[in-house]
Amino acid sequence: MRHHQIRGWRAAPSCQAVTRASGVQGTVTPPHPPPAPDPVRAIELRDLLGWLRQRLTGEHTVRACVLLAEPVGNGDVLLLGEADHASGSNDPPRLKARLDAAGLDALRAERGDGFDPATLVNRTVVLVLRTGLRRRFGRGAGVQAKVIALLSIGESPVEAVLDRETTLRRLRAERLPFGPGTWVEPEDPQRIAIVVSEFGDARRDIEHQLQDLEAAGLLRIDRVWAQFEGPSAERSLTDALVRVAALHAEHGLAATILARGGGPVGGFAPLNAHAVAQAATAEKVPGLIVGLGHACTSRTALDEVAARCEPTPTAAAALVRDLVQRTGIRASGALVAYEAAVQDEIEAAGRIALARAVKAFDEALHSLIAEAEQQLRSLDREMEQSLLAIAACAAEPRGPAAASTVLNVDPSPGSMGDAFSAEAPTLVIAADTGRVIAAANEARASDRILLQFRDGMVSARIEPRPHNQH
Repeated sequence: MRHHQIRGWRAAPSCQAVTRASGVQGTVTPPHPPPAPDPVRAIELRDLLGWLRQRLTGEHTVRACVLLAEPVGNGDVLLLGEADHASGSNDPPRLKARLDAAGLDALRAERGDGFDPATLVNRTVVLVLRTGLRRRFGRGAGVQAKVIALLSIGESPVEAVLDRETTLRRLRAERLPFGPGTWVEPEDPQRIAIVVSEFGDARRDIEHQLQDLEAAGLLRIDRVWAQFEGPSAERSLTDALVRVAALHAEHGLAATILARGGGPVGGFAPLNAHAVAQAATAEKVPGLIVGLGHACTSRTALDEVAARCEPTPTAAAALVRDLVQRTGIRASGALVAYEAAVQDEIEAAGRIALARAVKAFDEALHSLIAEAEQQLRSLDREMEQSLLAIAACAAEPRGPAAASTVLNVDPSPGSMGDAFSAEAPTLVIAADTGRVIAAANEARASDRILLQFRDGMVSARIEPRPHNQH
C-alpha cells in the first residue's frame, strides 16, 4: 500500500466539543484519535477513515425546524432545517432524520395516541438524534440520522396571527378586492408568472410540474425572483409583485404563482406585512395562486388575499397544469364537435345535391321517354305506310299485260274539274316512300304513286301536262 504523509496533522482534543450540524448545535464527545504521526512516519489511510467514521457516530441534542414530514415504510422521515431566520445562504443546511415505527410508538405513548408527525411541520423542535455513516450504492458515503427522542415542540407565535388580522382589517377598510371571490378560472392559460426564491426548493418543485408544458410551447413562464426571509424580504416581495402587475398589464397573464417552501413560523412574517398584501390584491395581481408550504400552521395574510390558496408549491403548480390540461380537453371537444358539424353540413349538402341530381335525372328520363314515344309513333306510321306500299306492290300485275296508268297533272289549280267524283280513289300513296299523299304538291314530288280504290289498287306514273298556249 502506498503511504501518504499528512503534513500539519493535529490531534483532535479529547474534551467535549461543540459541533455545528445542519445549521444546529449539539454536543458530542469524540473518541480518541489515533496517535499523531511523527514527521517521518505517516498513518495508514484505513486508520484515518476509521477515525472519521467514529466521529460521525454519536447522539446529539439538536434544535431545528421541521420542514417536511413524509411517511416512508413503517415510519416517517423528517426534513430538518434551521430553527431561526435564514442566514442568507443560497444553500441552507438540510438533514433528513428517520423516525421508525418503534420511535413513533414511543412518542405516541408519551404524547397521546393521536400524535401525528405532520403536526411538527414548520414548528421549532428540540430532539435527540443518533447519527452514523451511511453507505449509498454508487453515490459514496453519507450521514444518516435517527430520531431518538422529542424533547419539546415550539408553539405558533401569537404575534403572527395579530399581524395577519391587522393587515386584513386595513385592506377591508381600503375596500380593496381580495380573497377566493376574485378567482376567475382562465379558459386558455398561455402565460403565467412565478414569484419564488431563485435558489429555493419551491422553484424546482414548480418547474418540475410545468417544465414539459413550457418545453412544448403550451405555456410561457415569466420568472420573478424574490427574497422571503431576512430584513429585505418585505421590500423584495413588494417589488416582485409590482413587477408582476406590470407584466399583467403588458401581456395579460393568466395566473401568478407565489410560492416558498417550509420553514420556521417566524420566517413567514413578511407575508403578513400590509405592503406585501396590498400589492397582491386582485386589482393589481389578478389570479394570484399561493403555495407557501406551511401545513399545520396559521395562515398568513397573503393566504387570505390570494384568489387561490394551495398547501404547497407543488400543489399550486399542479393547479396551473390542470387548467392547461382542461383547456386541451375543451379544445379537443370543440374540434370533435366542429368535425361533426362539418360532417353534418357535408351530408346535408350531399343529400340536397343528390336530390337535385335525382330530380334532374327523372326529368331527363321523362323527356327521353316522351321523345322516344313520339319517334316510335312516327316510326309506326312509316312502317304502316311501308307495309301498305309493300302490299300494293305485291298486288300489282306482273308481265307484259301490266301497264301503268299515266296521269297528266295540270299544274294550274282547279284544272282537274270533276275528274275525281264518287269513283275517286280513297287513298293515294307514294310508291317510292310509301307515304300517304294528301296534297297535289306532294304528288308532283313523286314519279309513281299507288291509287287505292274500293275494289283494288293500281300503280300510276305522274307526268306534268304542259299549259295550252293560245
